Parts: sequence; structure tokens; C-alpha cells
Amino acid sequence: MRSTLLAALPALILPAITSAYSGDMTYYTPGLGSCGIVSNPQEMVVALSIPMMGNGANPNANPKCGSYIGIWNPVTKTKHEAKIVDTCFACHYTDIDVSPALFKAVAPNGDGRVHGIDWGGPKVGGGKPWEKPSQKSSHKPAQKPTTKPGAKHGEL
Repeated sequence: MRSTLLAALPALILPAITSAYSGDMTYYTPGLGSCGIVSNPQEMVVALSIPMMGNGANPNANPKCGSYIGIWNPVTKTKHEAKIVDTCFACHYTDIDVSPALFKAVAPNGDGRVHGIDWGGPKVGGGKPWEKPSQKSSHKPAQKPTTKPGAKHGEL
């Protein structure tokens, strides 16, 4: 019994360490975000939902501010990193709002909302695959996503 439990332990722990969230991705024009960080549309930045951010009395002191998440497009098989700088007031729990440059990099053919984008990070959950990028650019060239049969305009 004990050996069976020990053998199953990695399978029970691993998903919790490496799993990410999945939700819709939209874009917005960044400026002065809830983290007190000024960003522009060309930067790779992201806003998380209100419950995901969990801002206290002073959102500038939020430990998530300035940390990074990885964003994975399962259609294009590309990963991109983004800095958390803001709170998205219209996002559902696992949705993200990104800068126009990041939106174009992750979903070059998206028209404003892309469903099923996976993401995570050490400060929000997701483990090592989503850690802060190195000084070298880790952005992969965007590949043309394919459209699922029966998808509405803009859906991947």
C-alpha cells in the first residue's frame, strides 16, 4: 500500500506545479496601470482579473505587480512572456487583457477576443514552465494559427 501511494505521488503533485489557467484573451491600450507602472501598447504587458489580482488597500504594493506570466497559444504552439502591470475590471477569473503588441504576437489573426489561451506564472500559479524570462528574448516568431471548423469570425 505504501509503495503504491509513493509511486502515485509524483502524478498527484506534478499537475499542481505545472498546470496553467485557460481563458479568453482580449487587448487594451495600457497606460498607468493599477500597479503604478506606466506601460505603452508596444510592451509585452498584461492585466489580470480583479479576483486573480487580489489587490489590497494599495494595489501598487501587490506582489503580483511586475512579476511575469507565460502565455501559451495551443493552436500556434507558441509561448510568450508578459509583465503584470494592471487589473482588468471586465475580465472573468481566468481571462487576461494584454497590450496590442502582445495580442498580435500571441494571436496574429485574432480580432479582439481569442478563446482557450493557457497561461500561468509563479506568483499566480503555474510553476516553473512560466518563470520570468531571461535577459535574452524568448519570444518565438508567431505562426499563422488555424481556424477550427465552424468557428465564428475571430475565433481560433
